[in-house]
Amino acid sequence: MKKLEWQRQNRKLHPEKWRKYDTDCKRRANHRRRMKIIELLGGKCVRCGFIDWRALQIDHVNGNGQKDIRAQNSILYYKRVLRRILEGSKDYQLLCANCNWIKRYEKREYVYGKKEI
Repeated sequence: MKKLEWQRQNRKLHPEKWRKYDTDCKRRANHRRRMKIIELLGGKCVRCGFIDWRALQIDHVNGNGQKDIRAQNSILYYKRVLRRILEGSKDYQLLCANCNWIKRYEKREYVYGKKEI
């Protein structure tokens, strides 16, 4: 029995096991993509120079980040961002969590509930 045939049959017999396997693979792939994006964007916050990757966030220079995520499948978000950066897009920057929230507040890029602040 070939490997592909075995996988197809095994997926039918054990869907819960394969669902977890697929989720883990996607999670690892997203982590690798995120780390590559951080590397390509300089590895530090453009405002304060913070370098801990756990608190670095990919920011849309012109805002509209939530619209971009909602417009398409959020699972593939890092894949799209990475592709755009490799194509030469300057629409993204790295900000630490604090600087990102400060930027959002200063530029009024967020909506609180349904009423803009």
